[in-house]
Amino acid sequence: MALVLHSRKNEMVKKALIFIVAIGVYLSASAQKTERSSFAVVVDNETYAACKNEIDSYKALLQKEGLFASILSSNWNTPQQVKDALYKLYKTDNLQGAIFIGNIPIVMVRDAQHLTTAFKMDQERNPMFQSSVPSDRFYDDFDLLFNYIKKDSINSLFFYYSLDANSPQKIESDIYTGRLKPTKRGEAGYDQIRKYFKKLIQERSTSNKLDVLCSYTGEGSFSNSLTAWKEEPVILREQFPQAFKTANSAKFYMFYMYPVMKDVIAKELQRPELDLMLFHEHGMPNRQYLTGEPAESENLGESAKLAFRERLRRESGNPAKVKMLKEKYMSTFKIDSTWFNGAFDREIIIKDSLEELRRGIVLEDVTVIKPNARIVLFDACYNGDFREDRYIAGEYIFTDGKTLVTLGNSVNVLQDKSSGDMLGLLGLGFRVGEWARMTHILESHIIGDPTFRFADNKRAQIDFNSTNADYWLKVLSAEKHPDLQSLALHKLFSLNYKEMSSLLTKTYFSSSSYMVRLQCIYLLPFYNDNNFKEVLKSSIYDPYEFIRRKSVYAMGRVGYDEFIPSVVSVYINDYLEERVAFNAVFAFDMLDIPKVKAEFEKQLSQNSAIYDKARAKDQFFKRIESRERLAAGSLNLADKKMKKGERLFSVSFLRNNNYHTPVERYLATLADKSEDSLIRLRLAEALGWYTYSYKKQIIIDSCKKIASEEPDGSALKNELIKTANRLQTYMR
Repeated sequence: MALVLHSRKNEMVKKALIFIVAIGVYLSASAQKTERSSFAVVVDNETYAACKNEIDSYKALLQKEGLFASILSSNWNTPQQVKDALYKLYKTDNLQGAIFIGNIPIVMVRDAQHLTTAFKMDQERNPMFQSSVPSDRFYDDFDLLFNYIKKDSINSLFFYYSLDANSPQKIESDIYTGRLKPTKRGEAGYDQIRKYFKKLIQERSTSNKLDVLCSYTGEGSFSNSLTAWKEEPVILREQFPQAFKTANSAKFYMFYMYPVMKDVIAKELQRPELDLMLFHEHGMPNRQYLTGEPAESENLGESAKLAFRERLRRESGNPAKVKMLKEKYMSTFKIDSTWFNGAFDREIIIKDSLEELRRGIVLEDVTVIKPNARIVLFDACYNGDFREDRYIAGEYIFTDGKTLVTLGNSVNVLQDKSSGDMLGLLGLGFRVGEWARMTHILESHIIGDPTFRFADNKRAQIDFNSTNADYWLKVLSAEKHPDLQSLALHKLFSLNYKEMSSLLTKTYFSSSSYMVRLQCIYLLPFYNDNNFKEVLKSSIYDPYEFIRRKSVYAMGRVGYDEFIPSVVSVYINDYLEERVAFNAVFAFDMLDIPKVKAEFEKQLSQNSAIYDKARAKDQFFKRIESRERLAAGSLNLADKKMKKGERLFSVSFLRNNNYHTPVERYLATLADKSEDSLIRLRLAEALGWYTYSYKKQIIIDSCKKIASEEPDGSALKNELIKTANRLQTYMR
């Protein structure tokens, strides 16, 4: 017996020693001195001359923190000049990031809408300025390849570029960047920059931890779903446990809570201790939409009258159009002309304008509020559109408040996304740019200082730039914070770790963290094996609503028949979860519709919880038949008897609706050399959106074959190559 105990004791000691050695190796690796890191301050000559003292002080601050800063001052005539200077530092001086101060060329990206989350404006029918995406990915992702188109004929700061067909079709930024573009011109703009750096240096002289946060969800976000909204405190507690200490250190608001939330949110923004403010809302460059029309039934009539008045005012210079609209509204809504009273009366116009202003934050409000949140994240459309002279994200950092960094989007952005992936890194002392570099999309931008960070010693223990897979495996196993684990997964993905798909699958099923499991769902689709399919069968029932939502959406985008029972089950049982149920209906027509109908009949007959089955059946068939008509309409693209405009519309419909069954018919049209050239070109682009489809290999092979038969340099050949490369990204 003694020998057995002795043997067990030795085994325990052995395991303990192995663990200690492993942790020691990890800590040793994380503590090693890495090569000197550098940072570029890119500024135009006039701005540097006007703000030299402040910019030099910023450089000194970075040097003190161990980030060697170079001031690159020039009369920058083209974006390529800037990119060449940055790339040289990246290759020779371990460049980590850059800030663009003043009048630095703005790249307007075209032919890369698949790198955005939602932007799908027709590039042919709309002006170039509107249908292009202002993006600094041109500067911070050195692998992306672009072709120069032209300089804007009106604004010399804008340059148009097209994403090359042979470019990588996925964003993986090599450095981080930030914009400091004043919202005023001339001396007033220089004064904004000077004041900004003074308050930045003052704030960075303190040791402030990220332990106070606030989140606001405006009307229309998440489809106003409470089941979606209720998850945010859960994930933010995972990411920022230090902020959940008192009733005031982590606060969550939704537009439901009060008829007009503007004053409430303004007071939150003014709190001197606020570190992080999150906005989930609709936006424009000059406005944040916080609340919509009052929902009380007694106000519905007045709200309708206001809507009519506002619509008529937009046609104030066209009396015939005003008359036509009045007649249309009276006929459609069975109302009389009194509903339009006051549409053009000055007093009513002023009253309506004041009422409208109560529902959102406009540029002029920001200077009055003087926001103090050190970082503000705008999960919204256009709030970060730095094409404009004045824009919300810029206005926030140039006020007298303590806001130093904002994160916003330069065009419209998808609602149905997670804007806080790995956000907890900020609370661990990572620089804003380090976090943003891991999560960038084409339209996302840092406005302000990308090197800003909160106080915490954890960042110093992590070798952020390590390219050693073993190191990141140790981070994954040794670190408990979910966002450090997520960071490790993304680093291993970027390093092409050979066992990545299996690791993601294992991590999904073993992790208790919402955010870690979500990263697994994000990364698994890039692997051409069965792991993603098997995980989806479980993740559709994940406790995190967003994972359930994205899983049912992915099932439709993948298209396997074996997903049908799960999608139908979600539709029948999860009808109170608006976003999840919506995605289930969205998936119906991307699956085999007759099989979906049969499965619904089967599950409905077995369901004892539904009282009125006849009504449920009627609702289901109305919805699926509507989706079925849409799917059938996609076949119009192959019908040469249809009008060209109708066929092109059917082609564009494939971007959001990846119908799998007719893919071979689409490919036959694509290969038909007698087809209209524009139909073929648009179809080649649309098939590039089939990134999850179980038929993507067929599409890749067909695109390559057809491209081989097209002349070099032709638009169709380039689009075919781009589509093949886009889909190949998801075939690891």
